[in-house]
Amino acid sequence: MTPARLAVHAGRVTWTSRPPVVLRRTGATRVHLVQVGGGPLGGDALGLDVEVGPGQYLELCSAAATVVQPGRVPGSAATFAVTARVAPGGALWWRPEPTIVTDGAVWDVRLRLELAAGAAATVTEQLVLGRAGQRGGRVDSSLDVRVDQQPLLVTTTRLDGADPALAGPGGTAGASSVGTVLRAGEGAEEDGEDGGVDAGAAWARTPLAGPGSLLSAVGTPRAVADVLRSRCPIPARTCA
Repeated sequence: MTPARLAVHAGRVTWTSRPPVVLRRTGATRVHLVQVGGGPLGGDALGLDVEVGPGQYLELCSAAATVVQPGRVPGSAATFAVTARVAPGGALWWRPEPTIVTDGAVWDVRLRLELAAGAAATVTEQLVLGRAGQRGGRVDSSLDVRVDQQPLLVTTTRLDGADPALAGPGGTAGASSVGTVLRAGEGAEEDGEDGGVDAGAAWARTPLAGPGSLLSAVGTPRAVADVLRSRCPIPARTCA
């Protein structure tokens, strides 16, 4: 499937999209991702290309939680490939609603983030294993971040609510939600390494070997969402 495309240049926002991934402009610098027709379902191949021009600013949100469900072929993955490029002086703030991976579903999401020198990005992700009463499906979430063409972070998070090893003490320890906040590029150096335990969630922030930091949280869906919201330094003008 041809990926949806979103670009901001010289104060002008342009996009092309079609179901099941639809883009809607909801403010001068704000765009919402809208899932149309249910899903994603196993076997779906979704894509999004984002381009933020020099000195431009973009807020990318989603209208509701993404619910990944099994397809007709057992074990088939729903995939979402995202590439975001930010030019010098540009900034991208991406804070979608949580992604819920239901029993029997497989979710493979890959984000490549390319920042020029002087660009900045904050990217939030929250994964939830299953609806209420479910163990949840399988997730592979890959992140490849480069700043001024130099690798900053290349990592993959694997979750599986039905795998005793991944759901056990060496994995999520029975927690049903994992969330991250990546800060990269200009202005990200100020974050130090810290962490703590809030009601229902444990979290830690780690500085990266470059201009950036990664906050990780694990716990209940509501508690992880609260950590991401309270610890993510998004300006007031961004997504509510």
